[in-house]
Amino acid sequence: MTKTRLPRYKKAKTPPPMRLTDRDKRIVEAVYQLRFLTRDQIKKLEFEEGSMTACQRRLSLLFHNGYLSAVHKPIPTGYGSSKRIYCLSKKGADLISYLYGEREAREIKWNKKQNQVENFFIEHTLAINDVRIAFLKAVLKTKDYDLFWFNEKDVKAWKEKIEDPENPNKTIAITPDAFFYLLGQEKKAYYFLEVDRATESNQRWRNKVRGYVEYVNSGKYQKRFQTSALRVLTITTSEERMTNLIQTTESVENAYFFLFATFEQIKEKNIIFDSLWQPTDKKDLTSLL
Repeated sequence: MTKTRLPRYKKAKTPPPMRLTDRDKRIVEAVYQLRFLTRDQIKKLEFEEGSMTACQRRLSLLFHNGYLSAVHKPIPTGYGSSKRIYCLSKKGADLISYLYGEREAREIKWNKKQNQVENFFIEHTLAINDVRIAFLKAVLKTKDYDLFWFNEKDVKAWKEKIEDPENPNKTIAITPDAFFYLLGQEKKAYYFLEVDRATESNQRWRNKVRGYVEYVNSGKYQKRFQTSALRVLTITTSEERMTNLIQTTESVENAYFFLFATFEQIKEKNIIFDSLWQPTDKKDLTSLL
């Protein structure tokens, strides 16, 4: 019997049969929570000990059976096939509603327009998800800490802003790419995340730093989170870019709670427990815990 080749860019009219597994459900839930995921990211989450072939097979079944949708990102060089980025579908959203139960299902607000965004937004979301997955994997390895994550949409809903001390009658919005904390039996550590893809000017970065410093100094941060502990973690594209960001950060007084790393570093090491983070005072690299 000849095996039917499935179409690459659209769902098959007659999808191949499948039995939905617990891992399939976790994959759909991960796509719901993180919004956009690549095959490589899903493999890190659910197929770390398995093959890429096995991962691709399950994703193909989920896609053609309607549990996942996808957008296709062009290859920068223009050569080769476009890259499939997985996102939620109506059938996947219905599955999430079923899995979460009636109470939580009422909080699930999804429509297909959420998948129709600019390529820049998708790239930025994928970069944030690289960091989030690194933290998830590090937490799973230790089992001594739990990770609680609030995405950019959650943070914006807080509508936090601070008066700009350098520009009267103006404010600076406090909108990191994420806020999260690590909870252990005897310790709770708080972080803001900035994912830098080398698209911002030095002045814009300096304004962000000023906002964070004033947010802490004013007491507004402590009032909201009931703690004075905070690190702003910045992950960027290269050592050169990181040096540039550190120099700009040092130009702001009291910006002592910033740590920096590159995407390459977080791929190679444990993002929580390895000494990979560069402080602004140019001391030795440090770990988060």
